[in-house]
Amino acid sequence: MSGVAEATLEAVLSRGFERFYFLSDEGDLCVKRHPNGLLVVGLAPSHPLRSGSGSVVKLEFHEDISEKEAHGKRGRGGANVSRKTVIAEISLQDGSVVQVKAPFEAQLVELNSNLTEEPQLLQSSPEDEGFVAILQPRRPQDGARILEKLVDESGYAARQPAAAACSFVSGNCGPSWAKRRRTEA
Repeated sequence: MSGVAEATLEAVLSRGFERFYFLSDEGDLCVKRHPNGLLVVGLAPSHPLRSGSGSVVKLEFHEDISEKEAHGKRGRGGANVSRKTVIAEISLQDGSVVQVKAPFEAQLVELNSNLTEEPQLLQSSPEDEGFVAILQPRRPQDGARILEKLVDESGYAARQPAAAACSFVSGNCGPSWAKRRRTEA
């Protein structure tokens, strides 16, 4: 890896985000918390779609929230979502449909519009280009309450040891651009 220490690469790639996980029978989600309080939601390494249980052919955001992204300097107007709110429906090659639901109560900031054109990003680049949505706590004091309901990285590793073995360096997770650099080296 052209002079870059593996530990350094992992530290740089994860800088600024704390990883938490929402564990569910419907599929685990990874929640990356930025220091500004925004929460980036994507598929966790243990989600069935990341373990090769079907090829994604189409993603549609739920019509009730797709037109209600936040706007303006203060992020006003975003849809309020709860744990039962369906964010997206993912169609697989075998004809089955998987729903991605919001992992907690929050306000929608942004949906990843790239997924409607390239739904395979959910599987090929789940750590960066394949995120599903960006959410923010409804009120600043809700941030701590939300994190209490999620599992941190060590708790996730204990509950999902096979999925937690993911490592930026091994190439089975991390941003897709880092994977490309590893294969080019």
